[in-house]
Amino acid sequence: MRKPLPIILLFLIFLLSCEKINIPKNYPTTYKKLDSATLSQMRSSFATINPYMTTSVNDFGFCDYYGDPLNVGTPPLQSPITESVATGIVKTFASRNQLQTGIPNTDDLTFHSISTTTGYGGAISWHFKSENQRIDTIEVVYSMILFHLTNGVVTSCYGNWFPQIEIPSRFNFSQKEAIASLNGKVVSHYSFAGTEYTVKISNSDLEKSTTNLKIFPISSDDKIELRVCWQINIPMPVYYLIYIDVMTGKIVSEQPTIIS
Repeated sequence: MRKPLPIILLFLIFLLSCEKINIPKNYPTTYKKLDSATLSQMRSSFATINPYMTTSVNDFGFCDYYGDPLNVGTPPLQSPITESVATGIVKTFASRNQLQTGIPNTDDLTFHSISTTTGYGGAISWHFKSENQRIDTIEVVYSMILFHLTNGVVTSCYGNWFPQIEIPSRFNFSQKEAIASLNGKVVSHYSFAGTEYTVKISNSDLEKSTTNLKIFPISSDDKIELRVCWQINIPMPVYYLIYIDVMTGKIVSEQPTIIS
């Protein structure tokens, strides 16, 4: 007959299990919805500092829609400016409105694309699309910011970075464990006609996947949580991108990478 495990061994197993799921109190980094008085004051101050802005700030105090384009004018015409000058104007705006853009250091602000157009009445516009924010080498997904200039003045800003993001010093779930947890998972695709078909993830599919460490913002009505995740990109025939929290081991987002 098999002998029962010694009590001390059971206790050690229990301790290891507890350690495995231990989550620091400051994880995930969370930004909470502002109270109405604070938000009203921030929007008023933002409009005063930036009188030609057609956008404002959202419930968390970051640059977003919520503006009133009917109540602002168009900056006066001026001579065309160079890309270098326009870039400097954007960075000055980001620095002057640091709370609303969430950019702690404009030296880190780089751009994915820059373009210019001429609009009604000869108004000259510049359009800047930033790169995603990075904390060291870890990318914060969906953190691109769009800046729009009219006649040398920033007139709209959508999106934000986050001034503070905590990265746990130790992860509860390794890259290998995150990948293994997806073996046998079933994912869904939909045709243009709305017909669903499913694909079951196999071990061979996972062997072909690529994995990166990312920070994934999860927004709800009252807060934004910044979760550190393993981003697992599974190629054909699965065609899925799945984010797994490094601390909880749970899937925080999953999405197809093709349109059927």
